Amino acid sequence: MQKTLPLFCALLLAGALSGPVVRAADYTNSIGMEFNNIPAGRFYMGSCKLGTTCPSGAGVDDEAGDDETPQHEVHIRRGFRMGVHEVTLGQFKQYIAAAGRDGLLSDDFIKYNSNGDRAPVVMVSRHDAQGFIGWLNKKEGTQAYRLPSESEWEYAARSGTTTRYSWGDEIGVNRANCDGCGNEWDDEQTAPVGRFEANGFGLYDMHGNVWEWVEDCYHDNYEGAPTDGSAWTTGCYEESAVVRGGSWYNNPRYLRAAGRDRGPPSDRDDGVGFRLVQDLNP
Repeated sequence: MQKTLPLFCALLLAGALSGPVVRAADYTNSIGMEFNNIPAGRFYMGSCKLGTTCPSGAGVDDEAGDDETPQHEVHIRRGFRMGVHEVTLGQFKQYIAAAGRDGLLSDDFIKYNSNGDRAPVVMVSRHDAQGFIGWLNKKEGTQAYRLPSESEWEYAARSGTTTRYSWGDEIGVNRANCDGCGNEWDDEQTAPVGRFEANGFGLYDMHGNVWEWVEDCYHDNYEGAPTDGSAWTTGCYEESAVVRGGSWYNNPRYLRAAGRDRGPPSDRDDGVGFRLVQDLNP
């Protein structure tokens, strides 16, 4: 007698139940932050402009800025864990309460963090992000949490791809949150984390939603940049820190994997948040 599949399985195999496959996180910490393991590897960082060499073979990107050149190979020598999501308001509120940082609750902080605890926290400077990291490391009894280097961030965002976005060269519809991305949050506000498809490393919102602080200070090109995955913190352009990924109020150009921007590390903005990495075997 032929066995029949349960109805749920039959519908799933037939494609009747649609939706993204959700990958289980590799690690969840004590405050509910999820992390995935990112393997060591090599990739080409940056973009090619017309008239520059393209060692990756990906070709010229007519939206590339001068500060994305020269395109160069980076060897991420050590694997690491990266936050599956941007740090959420709910997670940041735990820090405010536990560390007695009520002073962060300015009128602007309250105004622009009104989309619920699952939205990424915004109106946080890089100094604020470092304060959160110090508290979390103390709470977890480790020194492993930190901001990603800029090259780690781009490596994780690309997740093995060489296209503008992890899904291809066109922004498409409803793949991210930006001005022109085709969803209900476009150019209006942050979206709750995890509402769009994850990339190949199981990371969400690497393109759009909020800019993310990284460890590097800003340089106006990649001449002399580290090629080992480490953060570039010397010879900085004024007092400027790098942000990556674009936000809900930016057009798609800024969401490209190679896209960059900068701001003083003391700045707080309604389109800027952060994401953490964790060293493995620090």
